[in-house]
Formats: sequence, C-alpha cells, structure tokens
Amino acid sequence: MSADPKETAVPLAEISQGPNAFEAFLDRNQKGLVAFAAALALGAAGVVVYRGIAQGTREAAGAALVKAESSAAYQAVADGHADTSAAGSALVLLANQQWIVNEKDNSVATLQKFISTYPEHPAIYSAKANLGSKLMALGKTGDATKILEELVSTPEAKYIAPFALVSLGDIAKTGGDLAKAEESYKKVQSDYPDSPFSQTASQRLLVLKAKSPLEIEPPPAPPAPPAPGGAGAPPSLTPAPTSVVPSLEVPVEPPVQAPVEEPAAPKP
Repeated sequence: MSADPKETAVPLAEISQGPNAFEAFLDRNQKGLVAFAAALALGAAGVVVYRGIAQGTREAAGAALVKAESSAAYQAVADGHADTSAAGSALVLLANQQWIVNEKDNSVATLQKFISTYPEHPAIYSAKANLGSKLMALGKTGDATKILEELVSTPEAKYIAPFALVSLGDIAKTGGDLAKAEESYKKVQSDYPDSPFSQTASQRLLVLKAKSPLEIEPPPAPPAPPAPGGAGAPPSLTPAPTSVVPSLEVPVEPPVQAPVEEPAAPKP
C-alpha cells in the first residue's frame, strides 16, 4: 500500500519576489513615459511662449503703425512686421498715400500685393473695392469689372456690394450699355434699399432716363477782319462828307410827241 504523497514545503526565501506585470511595464516604459511627459510639458510651454511672442509682435507692429505718418514709415512697418495684421494695414495706408502723391501705378501694385499676401485680413474686401475704383479711374474698366463682380457675388462682401453695383453701372453707362447700367442701379434699390448707395443709384437712374434738350447749331463765326490797309478791306460804313446819296427815284422817260405834218405846197 502506497503512502499519500506529502506536500513539499517551499522555503519562503525561494518564493519569487520579482516585480508584477504592471511594475514590469513601468520599468520597461519608464524612460519613454518620462520623455513623453517632458515633451508634453515642453509643448505646452512652447505654446505659451509662442503666444507671448506673437502677442508681443502684434503689439509692436501695432505701435509702429500708429506712429507711422509717411510712405516710408508705412513701408517700414510692412517690411519689418510681415505676416501681421498691422503690416497688411500698413500696405493699405501706403497705397492711399501713393495715390495722393500721384504714384498711381505704384498704388495699384501695392493694393494687389496686399490682396495676394493677406487674403484673411479684415480689410480685404474694402481693399478690393478700393482697387476697383482706382482701376476705373485709370481707365482699366476690364480689370475693375472683374474685381467688382467678384465682390457682388461674395456673401462675406455683402456690405460693400452696393458700392460695387453702382460702380458697375457707371462702367456700363460710360461704355454706352444703358440697359446694363439701369439693371445695376435697380439692383441696388431692390436688394439694398437701406444702403446709403441706394440713394446714389436713384440719382443715377434719374440722370440715365433724362432726355437731353435738342441741340441748336450755333451761327457761323464771323470772319476775322483783315489787317488795316490790306487788300480786301471792307468799305467804310461811315459816309464821307461829300458823298452824294443816290436818288431812289425811278427815271421817267419823256412822252413821245406825235409827228408834225408839213403843210401842202400851194398850187400854181
């Protein structure tokens, strides 16, 4: 008869005292976790620093813009504080200053640079309207029409659309397309009745429909008087003292007398 197996006692010292699974995970990944936490901290600090720098840059650009009063100063703000709203505003102010001093082509180029560089600037639609009006003044109606039509079709530019429509009407009128001009003016009245440009459109319509008075040809200009004593001098209108006024009486012919018969000779 076999004896029951006896449980073999395991000494306490031989029980595994190693780390459990969680502790092993921490041990294996501790360096990575620390690095990740450090990266998060650095990232958060970087965001704070970036925001502080950006705010300081914006404040410095704004302060420089406030002090600017000349074309050179506006250009300095635009160059020294690029990618800020203040730099974009400086370009708009520079364009207006250039226009005032008759640098009209430079003014147009500056506005075009602003529009392409700062498409998200709060003044983007006003600048486009400004550019359209300047192109009109330079006779570049084709380029102006393209910009103004873009403003009319852009919902975000609704506040400037009445101005654009009036300008489009003026371009059409100048080009002789009175029907298109009338359409633009009437659209301002119907779609933007509360806009100040609605009254402008009404005045344009009155002028458009008014009939011009009949033109009367002026009399021909009198010929220039010849030089004194020259050939072809007109006769003097002052009669000489010895001049004789010609008679206005019609000469009457004397009456015809009947022939007188001779007396007959006496008979012998």
